[in-house]
Order: sequence, then C-alpha cells, then structure tokens
Amino acid sequence: MKSSVVRSLMMFVLGAGSATVVAGLYPDNEIDPQKFLQNATGLLAQVEALGGYVGVAKDGRIGIYTNPVGACVLPPPPPKWPVPAVNQLSLELGLGALGTLNKGIMAGEELPVYVLGKCRPYPR
Repeated sequence: MKSSVVRSLMMFVLGAGSATVVAGLYPDNEIDPQKFLQNATGLLAQVEALGGYVGVAKDGRIGIYTNPVGACVLPPPPPKWPVPAVNQLSLELGLGALGTLNKGIMAGEELPVYVLGKCRPYPR
C-alpha cells in the first residue's frame, strides 16, 4: 500500500514536470497567414545572404569565404525573379550550413565555422 502511494505520487510529479516542459517548448502564440508569410520571406532573405558565404558544410563544420559572392569575380546577372524570391543555390547552401551548424553544436564542436579564404576560387 505504501509503495503504491509513493509510486502514484512519483508518477504525478513526473507527469506534471513533463507537461511543464512541453508547455514551455510550444508557445501558444497564434499566427495568421500574412504574418507567417512576412516572417518566412524575411528568413528566406537572411538564409540566402548567409549561403552566399558558404563554401563547405559537412561533418558539423562550415567553411566560409570572407567576401561575398561577386566581390572578387563578377557573377553572371541573376534572372529576373518575383520580388520575394531569392537565389535558390545560395538558399540551399545557407540551409545546409544551418543544419550542419546545429549538428556541430549538438556534437560539442568548439569552432564550427572556419575561414576557407577571402574569395571563391570560381563563381557559382
């Protein structure tokens, strides 16, 4: 009888603790489609800008070039995209770098970002 009361109390405490953690992880802020689109469009531009510097992203480490694309060698002019669209190649490099950065942080990498050089050896 005594052990079942203690067990029930422990299960209650653990359940309440789990509920508190879950409630903290998922904010209850609602978002409408316009706000979502505004936030997502801003993130697209930021991630694409980061991707312009990425040279290598693997094994939890990211090698970057310190100058942006086009600073050393002029790239061909980009096609005319609709206003919120960004360069898909730079976006994919940026997304890959963010995923690699997260893996490096989880693995305890102390210096996940390093410099490959000043300029890309060739335009992408």
